Amino acid sequence: MVKTKNSIRTLLFLLPLALIVAVSGCVTPSTSGIGVVINTFQSDFTTINSGDTLSLLLEVENTGEIRAQNVRAELTGISAQDWGSFIDVQDLGSLLEVTYQPDGTAVKGQVKTAKWNELRAPSLVRGMQHTYTPEVRVSYDYATVAQKPITIVDKDELRNIILSGEGLPSSKATSYSSGPINVEIAAASYVQTTDIGTGTTYDIFPINVHIENMQFTSGSTVVKPITGGGTETYPIYVTIEPPSGTSFVHSGGQYTDCSQFVIVDLFKGRDADITCELEVTNPPSISQEGLITVNLEYRYALGAQTSVSVIGI
Repeated sequence: MVKTKNSIRTLLFLLPLALIVAVSGCVTPSTSGIGVVINTFQSDFTTINSGDTLSLLLEVENTGEIRAQNVRAELTGISAQDWGSFIDVQDLGSLLEVTYQPDGTAVKGQVKTAKWNELRAPSLVRGMQHTYTPEVRVSYDYATVAQKPITIVDKDELRNIILSGEGLPSSKATSYSSGPINVEIAAASYVQTTDIGTGTTYDIFPINVHIENMQFTSGSTVVKPITGGGTETYPIYVTIEPPSGTSFVHSGGQYTDCSQFVIVDLFKGRDADITCELEVTNPPSISQEGLITVNLEYRYALGAQTSVSVIGI
């Protein structure tokens, strides 16, 4: 994974919404993936009597390569009226990302905890027993940065390469910062330029950006902004920087105008595609390699659940 850290502006949306994975037991982390993960969500007692108190403990960790901003934990699944008054939402601030020492050794990302203390078990009829399922929803602002090298080669230089028996330029892999959303950039192995004698070219080529929620099967999801955000259910905010010597064009139809900020909606919360057209505006005399950079910004959420049995006395 690339360790590149581009400047990511802080997102301003804070809706703590998530899909909850129903898992029974005392300690129930909901995901073992990347980005912010829930290491622990548990109660200090698994069985208590009516009127007794218990505490809930949450531990979260940033395992990705981008700093998590505006981290919030919301306690749900039980009624504040039934369990006594409690503050359901706790703001945890930011979580520092994983970093790397010069020898490549990873330095663990930041860990924080939240506690809900003195929750009083509801009153039940003597002899009755009921299992409650407290849930926690953790949401945070995050980003993914992806880059892919693209080779632009003059047509005469390409001819020389072919005649000399050298291998043609090959496509190189996309590199991206680790997090819950992955990006794959697809483009031709190389772009051949055709100078028409005026310093301009007719060389236009497409690129495809595939965005995928890698934690979808674990019940984690992209969430909407708390205000605004349009009609998208699972919005991803995308900025694409073209390689040097190229610029975006917009021909309509199947292509997106990527010269400006783009909002995409993950289909069923899973994935989305953007196809753009690039034009070579400053062709090299021989060849050059440039980078196309894709910046994604989004709010992400995940959940966990535990269980507590209450006995009426």
